[in-house]
Amino acid sequence: METEQMQKEQMEVAQMRFGIIAPLVQGTYTDDSMAAYCRRVALTPQRLPDGRVFSYKPKTVAKWYQLYEKGGMEALVPRTRCDKGGTRVIPEEAEREIRRLRKEYPRLNATQVREKLVQEEADYSDVLVIPIVRKAAKICLWQPRNYRNNFLSA
Repeated sequence: METEQMQKEQMEVAQMRFGIIAPLVQGTYTDDSMAAYCRRVALTPQRLPDGRVFSYKPKTVAKWYQLYEKGGMEALVPRTRCDKGGTRVIPEEAEREIRRLRKEYPRLNATQVREKLVQEEADYSDVLVIPIVRKAAKICLWQPRNYRNNFLSA
């Protein structure tokens, strides 16, 4: 659950982001284009509400503008990561189980493999899907989606 302090800090970040994109929203930028404005603003490091200084890429500034256009000020509020608190390391025994499941059920995707892991062994409930995909790619358990296209075009 988010505390009142965290919400206040997130709103301050949203206000800082709006301050950067305000000339785009109001159409008062003096640059030749929006892209030029984003490039110029990205050259200047920005001070975050917590005091840290950070440089943003022009694409980030443009993304904030797009988010604001779609969702207003609320869209500029930073989001917490959905995988925050979960482990990104796959235990060796879980890796062995993933290999076994892939041999036993070759058509399962990463989400289904994780579900099977959790069904069979409650200890793996904190293992996230993304690390499973990365680990599986590293040990060549899944082919990339465009594997067939790459193979056919070669």
